Amino acid sequence: MRQIILLTLVCLLFFSVNAQNDHKLLRSESFWGLHFDKHSNLNDNHIGSSLTEEMVDSMLRLARPDYIQVDSKGHPGISSYPTKIGQQAAGYDKDPLALIRKVTDKRNVALFVHHSGVFDANYVRLHPDEARFSKDGEPDKNHTSFWGNYSEKLLIPQLKELALDYKLDGVWIDGESWAIFSDYQPEAIAEFKKETGIKTIPKTAEDEGYKDLLEFTRKKFVNYIRHYATEVHKVAPDFQICSNWAYSAMMPEPVPENIGLDFLSGDYDPSNSLHTANWNARCLQGQGKAFDLMAWSFVRPMVPKTAVQLCQEAAAVISVGGGCQIYFRQNADLSFQPASFHIMKDVADFMLPRRAFCKGISIVPQVGLFYSTAGWKEEVDDVYRPFGVDDTRGVMNALLDGQQSVEVLMSHHLKKRMKDFPLIVVPEWEILETEIVSELKDYVKEGGKLLVIGSSSTKQFEDILQVKQIAEPRKIGQALGYDNRFVTVTGNYREVECLSGTKEFARLFGTNDLRFPSGIVATVSNYGKGKIGGIYVDLGKSYLSNTSPVLRDLLSGIISELNPEIKVKVEGSHKLNVVTTEKDGKLLIQLINTSGDHANKKVKGIDEIPALQNLKVSVISSEEPESVWLQPEGIPLGFDFDNGQVTFAIPEIKIHNVIEIR
Repeated sequence: MRQIILLTLVCLLFFSVNAQNDHKLLRSESFWGLHFDKHSNLNDNHIGSSLTEEMVDSMLRLARPDYIQVDSKGHPGISSYPTKIGQQAAGYDKDPLALIRKVTDKRNVALFVHHSGVFDANYVRLHPDEARFSKDGEPDKNHTSFWGNYSEKLLIPQLKELALDYKLDGVWIDGESWAIFSDYQPEAIAEFKKETGIKTIPKTAEDEGYKDLLEFTRKKFVNYIRHYATEVHKVAPDFQICSNWAYSAMMPEPVPENIGLDFLSGDYDPSNSLHTANWNARCLQGQGKAFDLMAWSFVRPMVPKTAVQLCQEAAAVISVGGGCQIYFRQNADLSFQPASFHIMKDVADFMLPRRAFCKGISIVPQVGLFYSTAGWKEEVDDVYRPFGVDDTRGVMNALLDGQQSVEVLMSHHLKKRMKDFPLIVVPEWEILETEIVSELKDYVKEGGKLLVIGSSSTKQFEDILQVKQIAEPRKIGQALGYDNRFVTVTGNYREVECLSGTKEFARLFGTNDLRFPSGIVATVSNYGKGKIGGIYVDLGKSYLSNTSPVLRDLLSGIISELNPEIKVKVEGSHKLNVVTTEKDGKLLIQLINTSGDHANKKVKGIDEIPALQNLKVSVISSEEPESVWLQPEGIPLGFDFDNGQVTFAIPEIKIHNVIEIR
C-alpha cells in the first residue's frame, strides 16, 4: 500500500511539474510560446511520415508552452496539410495538423498556424492576372493583388477551414505588411486616379504624387485585413487573428477599433536581436493590444542560437509586458527536431518563473521617445518595411545604455499621454506634426522637460530653445567633446549661438583637443515652468553604427541638467537596461543584463553572458516600503530609506531580474 501511495505521489509531482494550463489560454492570456514553419513546396512528399503523437507530447511536456504555432501554408502557397480548398503538396502519409491538434487538445495547449497571406507564389502562378503588377505592368511572381479575388477564393475559405474543420485557436498570418508594394493593376490605377485626382501615375520616389500612392496602398491594406478578419469572425468568432507586423514599428499608426485583429506580433531580425527586440517591443507595447515577439532560434546561415542567447532576447520583450515565442524549424515532413527540445526546456525554465512579474505589468511613465508618424511617412519611400528609423533607434539605444526607462510614443500616443511623462525626447525627424510641436511647447511651458535632438528637429523649437541659427545646416564628420572626452560624429549639423539665459552644454572641436573649440553642439534653457535641451547635430545613426560612451554620457548629462523626476537610478554598470513597471500596486523594476557579443556580426553562437555584480540602486518613494525582493528567486534585499530615497545593493544579475518593492 505504501508503495502505491508513493508511486501516486511521484506521478502527481511529475505531472504537476510538467502540466500545461488547466484550460487553453487566449493569446491575450499567454506569455510563452513556440513557432514552427516549413514553407512547403509543390513536390514535397510523404508529409507527416516521421511525425508522431509521442514526439509532439514530449516537446510539449518539456517546453510547457501556452501555445504553439505550426505550419499550414508558407510563401510558396502550398498547404502543409491536406487542404480541401487550397493547393496540396505531392503527398501526405499523415495529416500533421490533425495529429498536432489531437495532442495539444490533451494538454490544453492552444494551437495556432503560420499561414502566408498576401505572399502566395502558387496563387499568382495559377492566376497571373490577379497578381500585383509592377510599375512596368508585369505580374509579380510572389504577391497577390488587392484588386483580385485571392481573399474570396482562397484566403478566407482556407482560414474558415482551419477554424471550423480543424478547430484551431487562431492564425499568425505571415507575408503581409512587409510584402506590400504599390500595385499598378489597371483597376488599381483607375481607383487611385479617381480617389486622388492625380492624372499622371507616379512610379519613382522622385515623381509627384508618390507619397499619395503609398498612402493609397496603405489604406487598401488596412481594408484587406478588416475584410478577411470580419468574414472569418462571422463563422468563427473565437478564432484569433494576427497579421504579422501590423501596427508595429514598420506601421506606426493607431489600431482601428474595427480592424478585427485579436493580437499583434512580429518576428524580429535574427542578428543583433537584443537591440531589435528592444525597439520592436517598445513600438508594440503602447498599441492597446496583447502582443508578443518571435525570436529566431538560429542565425543565418542556419547557426543555432543557445538558450542563453534566447533568454537574453526574451528578457527585452517580457520586461515591457510582451509575450515571447521562439521560432524553430519543422522538417520537410512537418515533424519536429528533437535535438532542439532541450533548448526549449531551458528557455521555459527561464520564462515561466517570470510570468508573475512580467505578464500584466504597466510601464511607469519616465522617458517618452517620440516616433513621429508624419516624420516616418516623410522619410520612407516604401509602403511598410523596417526602413527610415535608424536615427530614432540609435537615440533609443543611447538612452537605454544610460539606464533610462524608455517608452516609444507614436504620434497618436503622444497626443494622449504627453503630460504623463517627466521627460520627452524628440529625435531627428525632418518633419513633425505642427499640432504636436505646439503642444510640446505648451508642455514645457507648464513644467515639462523636453530634449530635442538633430539639425531639423531643433529648428522647429528654436524659439523656446532660445538660440539663433548663424549658419546653414551642413554635413559634418567632426569631433564632439563632452566631459573632456571626444567622439567623431557624422551627420547634419546646424550651427547656433546662445541668446540671453541659454546655457552652452557641449561643443564641437576642430580636433581632439580642447584648445580648438568650434560650434555649439548642445544647450539647455528655461522656458516657462519647464526646461528644454537641444542637441544640434544628428546623433542617432552615429550611435547605432559606432556606439560610444561619450554620446551616451552626453545624453545622460543633459538629462540630469534638465532634472526630470526619474524614479530609478542604477550605478555599477552601463551593460544594463532598466524598465520601471508596476503591477497590483507593487513597483517592479525590470533589470536586463545586456553584456555579451549579441551585436557582433562575426559571433553567431553565444554560450556565456558575463554577470553584472555589485549594483547600487536608488528609487524615489514617498514612503518607506515594507520590503524589497529580488525576483523571481524570492531573495529579500536589505535596504535603507532616507529623504524619500530607497537604496539597496544587488549582488549579481545573470540575465534578467525584477526588483519587487512592496
